[in-house]
Amino acid sequence: MMTGTPNVSNLPFAYRLLTLFFLLLFAIYDYRYHKVRNGALLAFLFWCLLSLLLTVCLTPWPSICSICLRGSAGFFTGLTLLLAVSMITDGGIGGGDIKLAALLGIIMGASLLLLAMLTASLAAIIHLELRTLIKKERITHLPFIPYLFLGSLYLLLP
Repeated sequence: MMTGTPNVSNLPFAYRLLTLFFLLLFAIYDYRYHKVRNGALLAFLFWCLLSLLLTVCLTPWPSICSICLRGSAGFFTGLTLLLAVSMITDGGIGGGDIKLAALLGIIMGASLLLLAMLTASLAAIIHLELRTLIKKERITHLPFIPYLFLGSLYLLLP
């Protein structure tokens, strides 16, 4: 039985909420202009690195090595997976998408990032098929970050 007021921090939830807000801004910009600014990605890099510090500070008995390993594995998973897809499809995935997925890997780790990218890919495929059925037109360029936002929203909000 627990007595007193539980000491629960709202900081991780606020961090995830702000991360989703930044992703929404990336998604809107990518939808409008089909690109992502490197300066914005550099600022987001520092935000993502802050997640490692936040995890170390809020996790009881943190293992700094395991937290850094999780972030590094997520970074390289996002980078290599989308870079491989881009090379196979001859530039079908843009550089901004690749960099943003790598940065999200720092926050999410490899397993959550893979789930977010799977969710994003399924949402993009469903959107493309519905658009083909309804409007009878095939899209050649699709901004991927809005779908990556939807996948991240699905995983980070709960």
